[in-house]
Amino acid sequence: MTNERLQHPIKKVMIWPNTGKEGMGLAVRQAADVLREFGAEVILAERALEIGIDTDGFLVHTLQKAMIEADFIVVLGGDGTILSMAQHAAPYHVPIFGVNMGHVGFMTEVEFPEFRMIQRIFEGKYTIDDRMMLDVDVIRGDQLVYRSMALNEAIVKTGSIFRISLLDIFCDRQPVCSLHGDGVIVATPTGSTAYSLAAGGPIIEPSAENISVVPICPHEVNAKSYIYSPHREISIEPRFFNDATIFVSCDGRRGFELMDGDRVCIRKAPFFTQLLRVKGNSFYSLLNEKLTIRRV
Repeated sequence: MTNERLQHPIKKVMIWPNTGKEGMGLAVRQAADVLREFGAEVILAERALEIGIDTDGFLVHTLQKAMIEADFIVVLGGDGTILSMAQHAAPYHVPIFGVNMGHVGFMTEVEFPEFRMIQRIFEGKYTIDDRMMLDVDVIRGDQLVYRSMALNEAIVKTGSIFRISLLDIFCDRQPVCSLHGDGVIVATPTGSTAYSLAAGGPIIEPSAENISVVPICPHEVNAKSYIYSPHREISIEPRFFNDATIFVSCDGRRGFELMDGDRVCIRKAPFFTQLLRVKGNSFYSLLNEKLTIRRV
């Protein structure tokens, strides 16, 4: 948690919807009505207009201008929608209030029927949860050819289920191991409950700020996961054979194809994703709620 607070009174709030979800136009209008009731102007980024909403009564800005003007962002969707926004919001230090309209939501704070709880933000009754992010670079020779940011994880993986990869893993340029299998996940604590968990990785509480390295379907019996200090740089160098294609992808976005000799460098980002909290639920209660296996 951080001691940083929003400036009051809150003047402008941006709504960022999942543009691929049916019925989102109505949800945006309903959320906007509540925000205006509490005295805020409502911003829509130009990208959000894909839902076909009537823009009357909204401020419509470019994404960059919306980041500059918004006091905070209401994300309507699920964790994937928060991931899509995090890379834009973090450099501008704009907090996110996640409203779950999907399935399992670890990062969202409320379900849509609970949306009026947003009043607590206007009353100053909230906390801000800082979530560590990763900077991901691909170096080809001496050139930077790819750069991205991740809130959950960076994945280096084969492009085909019929091929395996051989990846050399380094920490601060010192060799750690070679992983033979489907790939590797480099995750933040936030990402430790996502793909990393499904691959057998550890659950890390968000405040720990560790970096985990988890193999995907390793072909070695003794392949292990590693947990590193946030001050370390993890680098991954693929070795190509058997006509394999290997990609790096951040938070599930479109992958970037690697070439022989490329080096993927991953380190803690200088920015945090800031999540607004109004319920006061602990990480562990949320974990039990989302992951508990129902017994018959």
